[in-house]
Amino acid sequence: FFARRRMRPSAMSARSAPMLPRQAVAGFLLAGGAAYLAQRVLREARSRRGGGRSAVILGLGYCGGAIARHLATERGLRVLGTTRGEADRGNTMAGVRTLAVGNAAAELEDAIRGAAIIVATAPPGDAGDPFLAMPALREALRDAAAAGTLIVYLSSVGVYGDQGGREVTEDTAPSPKTARAKRRLAAEEEWRALNARKLAIVRLPGIYGPFRGPIAKAREGNARIAKEGHLFSRVHVDDVALLCSALLDRHEVGDAVQLWGAEGGALVVNCCDSDPAPQHEVSALAYELLGLSVPPALPFESADISAMQRSFYEESRKMVNSKLLGLVGKLRYASYKTGLPASLAEEERLRRLGPMGVVLGPVAWVGARWRCLAGALRRGTGGEELRVALVDNGSLKPEATLSLRRLAAAVEAKARETGRAGSGRVRVEAVSARFADRIPARDLEGRAAEILPDWLQRVASESGARRVLVLPLLIGPSATVTKTMPDAARAVPSLEVDIAPTLVCLCPALYAPSATGAAAVAAMLADRLADLSADNSGAEAVLVCDHGSPIARVAAAREAVRGALEAMLGQPVGACCMERREGSDYDFNGPLLEEALLTLPRGSHARVALLFLQEGRHAGPGGDIATIVQGVREKRPDLSVETTKVLAGHPGLVDLLLERMSKPVPARLFH
Repeated sequence: FFARRRMRPSAMSARSAPMLPRQAVAGFLLAGGAAYLAQRVLREARSRRGGGRSAVILGLGYCGGAIARHLATERGLRVLGTTRGEADRGNTMAGVRTLAVGNAAAELEDAIRGAAIIVATAPPGDAGDPFLAMPALREALRDAAAAGTLIVYLSSVGVYGDQGGREVTEDTAPSPKTARAKRRLAAEEEWRALNARKLAIVRLPGIYGPFRGPIAKAREGNARIAKEGHLFSRVHVDDVALLCSALLDRHEVGDAVQLWGAEGGALVVNCCDSDPAPQHEVSALAYELLGLSVPPALPFESADISAMQRSFYEESRKMVNSKLLGLVGKLRYASYKTGLPASLAEEERLRRLGPMGVVLGPVAWVGARWRCLAGALRRGTGGEELRVALVDNGSLKPEATLSLRRLAAAVEAKARETGRAGSGRVRVEAVSARFADRIPARDLEGRAAEILPDWLQRVASESGARRVLVLPLLIGPSATVTKTMPDAARAVPSLEVDIAPTLVCLCPALYAPSATGAAAVAAMLADRLADLSADNSGAEAVLVCDHGSPIARVAAAREAVRGALEAMLGQPVGACCMERREGSDYDFNGPLLEEALLTLPRGSHARVALLFLQEGRHAGPGGDIATIVQGVREKRPDLSVETTKVLAGHPGLVDLLLERMSKPVPARLFH
């Protein structure tokens, strides 16, 4: 994730050097840490947002796994699922607990009795439904059914048999022809026999999605079979999960009587997309999306296919999904024409992760659905006030604290204006990590500054205050974020403390590469550069200068901003630091500002974009940066050097801080 940059003094452009072995190891560890963080954050979000509700998925196959991940990551439920093999990594990283069938039977029975929703996905065998065939599980399911738990059984549209291409609704009488369809209908009757108050029988056609369905078959070179007038229905796996979620909503918000009747019973839903189509047309699109030549369609009558494949073509029906649309409102993929490209895009995104895919694949899956968790950790308790500490590193300069207070007021005002605080109230206060409490109150308009440990203690002592968000006013993940803030939170166990990401966050568990904040910060720097004089004399050099850090992750955040700024300006942009530790171990900081300026070609005009958030001892009039620049001017009077203002006061800073409030991480997850 981190590109190590060295600067060529002659051109002041940044170029990538080969990644060192230890950096490759660091990248791997970061990936693993991101995956671990994704799992922990999802579990923590569920504990606050899901209200203690749980789900049991009987059969974590392709469809069951998608439903489990949806309920865990998008609904905040604690999810337990069963499998006959090893746990799927994607399910695990989404926070789904997996039990092997036959193991921990007592735990599974307890989970069934306490679940808000149970989804059964396993196909029936000759002995009937495999879970109802287990006496202990059957009793647990009977208890759950009597208690009003929502039970969803995934069946098949095959129970309708051949309808000659006619429309089929839930009122169409089942008429199964094949042995497997007859077993499905018999299994439906087994589930009905539980006399569940809330049973949903979901009849499914062919299911497709990433790595499953027409695209997977096209990769294998499967034949395109054409049969005159024959239609297939299908459904994207995400829409099956969407239906289960919608049923849970209706079950919980008072629509149960409308759907199941006053006495309860079984609700049948045909879960199909809105575009039944001939198989050979769907296959043609799959081949085209893969960039493969489309093979000619073979007539069904002469095609060399298996008996099972032939049985599918011997039945034709046009599924009607009006009831489904009434439940979910709108399908994510109403047609294979949108569902297949989306499936292929998901596959390609996971493949692009390359050798790290085994770790980052699940993170990508979680990240794709992270929007649903925005604010989950702060919305979970109704309308209570959210207390926010806007925290900087701290300074002995009064202007730094006064600036922080102005920024805190701006963030609070915009949070209330835009509703970013959720359903409750928000109060944002200026707090420093250190130093500021030493400033005399008379220099701060009569009100003393607070540091984070003291602020947390005060908030904990105030009646009703329990929810706290620490919002770092920092570019990258310095020790202030990873150690100082968590340590302060642990010292006040009565508070639920969350820590928001830094302004530039490169963690893939939280943000996609396009949303790390680097571009937003670069845009602010570009605006600050535009405010400088238009002196075009001499060769121009643009530098991004930060404080410097002993932590490579912080330098990586600056590097991400530098790269984004270079793309915006369309010219080389170099990087440097105000100060750094000596030794090659800290070369990731790049050169010092003084060194970078002194090595410029004669007569150069340098514009230095200061990656500093507030004026204080380092930036601003009379600060360290000004002293360094003045020293360079004395040594090199041929140079023209300008520095930008700090980022405080830029409206984009308020917007970025508001966005960061939406993805907090519980302080307890920091070690």
